[in-house]
This record gives sequence, C-alpha cells and structure tokens, in this order.
Amino acid sequence: MNSAHIKYDITIIGGGIPALFSAVIFSKLGLKVLLVAKGFDRNVRAVSSGKSISYAISPSNIGLFTRCGLKEQFFEMSEDVFEMHLFEDEACVKLSSDMGPNDYLTKIVDHNNLHNLLFAATSSLQNFHSISGRVASFDYGPDGKQCNLRILQDSEKEICTINTNLLVVADGASSFCRHILGISWGIKNYCQRAVLANFKSSLSPSIARQWFRRDEVMAFLPTSKNSLSMIWSQRDCDAQRLLREGNSYLMKELSNFIGTTMLSRIEIDSKMMSTPLSMITVDKLVTKRVILLGDSAHTVHPLAGLGLNIGLFDIVTLVNEFDKAINKNRKFDAGCESILSSYLRARLFKTRAIQTLIDTIKVGFSTGGHSAKLLRTRGMNLLDRSNLLKRYIVRFAASTL
Repeated sequence: MNSAHIKYDITIIGGGIPALFSAVIFSKLGLKVLLVAKGFDRNVRAVSSGKSISYAISPSNIGLFTRCGLKEQFFEMSEDVFEMHLFEDEACVKLSSDMGPNDYLTKIVDHNNLHNLLFAATSSLQNFHSISGRVASFDYGPDGKQCNLRILQDSEKEICTINTNLLVVADGASSFCRHILGISWGIKNYCQRAVLANFKSSLSPSIARQWFRRDEVMAFLPTSKNSLSMIWSQRDCDAQRLLREGNSYLMKELSNFIGTTMLSRIEIDSKMMSTPLSMITVDKLVTKRVILLGDSAHTVHPLAGLGLNIGLFDIVTLVNEFDKAINKNRKFDAGCESILSSYLRARLFKTRAIQTLIDTIKVGFSTGGHSAKLLRTRGMNLLDRSNLLKRYIVRFAASTL
C-alpha cells in the first residue's frame, strides 16, 4: 500500500479476538474495513493450534458467530457446560442449564482455536484490507467528518495516510492507540496474577468447577471429553513461586484446594503461564468518530468469566446500531454522532455496572475474618437451597450485559 489517501468506512486497530470479530462482521455488513495490527498478515497462516487460555462464551454471544457464518465451526470446536459447581470452604452452589433459557450454561473454547477460526474467515472477505503496522498519529479532516490516520508500516518502514469514518480501538489493555488519542484511563491493581495450565482429565466434561478461598479463585473449565483448562488467581508472590517451583509444587498446592480424590483424576498437560490481573476503566468509551471496545475500554477480574464476553457485547451493540442506521435507507456513516451516542447510552451504564459487580464480588470473597467467612458460607448455602435465586443467576449470566 502506498502513501496515497485511502478511505474506509471503519478502521480497526488491534489483532486480537475482538478486533478480528469486528473485522469479519463489519465486512459482512458490506462496509469497507481496514484492520491495522503489528505483524498482521492475512496471507500467512495464523497461530498454530495448541494449548492456551480458554474462554467461556455466553449464549447471548452465539448470534455473533451466526452473523459471521461461523456458528457450525464454533460449535464443533467448543465444549458445552451443563453444570457449574461453586465451592467456598464448607459451602457449595450447583447451577445447571435446566434453570435457564438455553440447553447449556456456556461454551468453552480454546483461545488459539478461536483466533485461528476468525483469522481464516478474513481471507474470504470482499471488503476487508489489512496493514501490518501501527498508528503514528491521528487527527480530523477539515470538516470533522472523517479521521485521518498516519500508519507506520512494518515491512516498508513508510508512512501511509488513511481516511476513515469510524476508528475502532481494540488493541488491548495496554492500548497504544488510547495513548495517542489522549483518552485517560485508570487501573485498579489486584496485585494478583492468573496462573494458567491445561490438564488431562477423567472428570465429567460437562461440569465447570470454581473454588473461592481467601483472596484466591480457581476454575476448572472442561475443554474436551478428556481435558480441562485451569485459571487460578493468586497473589503475585504465590503465582511467581508456582511458576518457579514447577509442576510437582503445583500438584501439591492443588491438593490443598480441591482434595486428593479429584487431584487423582487430573494430570498436567502443559507449561504454566501467567498474566497480571487488574480492572481498567477509561474516561471515554466514545469520542468523536472513535469507539473503544474490548480490553482497551475495560478489563475485569476473571472470576466470572466475562472479560471477553463484555467485549463481544460491545460488538453486538455496535452491529445493532449499524443495522438500525442501514435500515433507515439514508446515506450510511459509521462514525456519525447519532450512532455513537446511541451506542454509548446502551453500553456505558452496563459496562460500569458489571465492572462494579465483579469487583464487589472479588472484595467480598477476599475479606478475612471469622464473621465474613461465616456470612459467605451461610449465604452460599442459602443460595443453593433457593431455585428461584439460582434461576435468576443463570438467566442473568445468559443475558446481554
């Protein structure tokens, strides 16, 4: 691509799952889409399939796969969860799909497999273009009706200028583009790391399990009939020791968490890795002809499995706003004020509310002392005896947040 001015309906910054999802679905709406990400090349095979982090995909986000024409492939690579067991010391809450509107509670999918699926889908898009590079500068056109981006290309080490009606920033929690745009953000550091590993397993493949202990949370997510993925949030020092001491120390620590009976039915099948945990909030989800979505706009603690889902809800909402505008049969402008204002009204409160809710749960289960422990135990036992409350939780988790 040369340095001539090229105009797009939407330019997406980022190469992760929210960015790829956005590229596929916006292109299928007939919009001219550009994706800018360092090292991105749609003509080169995506990351290899293998062991990595897993995601729980909410039933309310399955429509995205349908709109992208990827529902069948996604169903083949994902694992259904029909029950969720929550443990806290002497208490246990059991949730099941029978209590909700769907045949399953959630679908578990491997990050690499999902990334590969979306990456492959970009190869057949008619209105999609990509640049391997990064944003060097940003400003508006003289009439304010478009964004001007100067892109530093990886291969040619040259600057090209892009004009776009809407800029979608989806370059992750450490967003460089957010900095260029001058959008302020705040971070609550949990002083924890999520330790990730995969296991061979003879446990029931249809049950997800989660344990709460002091300020730690651990989840087992079934990824196939004989394997599961672990995500264990621990204090920084404890997580570093797990990584340093290795698998034998991990299995010893797990026995204190899940007991020897369950431990005898799993076998570690990957290297451990970890990632820091924090809650990020931004001053603006939307500014003139710019939308932030995914981790560039918000992050949450993984205890509820909603991190990726919130980003997908962002995309669902934006697509719905595009549909409304396109159906009005007027000249479509993806970055017009009416679309962005409507999107902001739909997402701002819900995003802030779910971040606050998850943070409150995190604080509640981290509070020490006999009284707090007794209150949690009694509360969870009461919840497990109330089918009405459990149905509400299952339906809430299946809704569009």
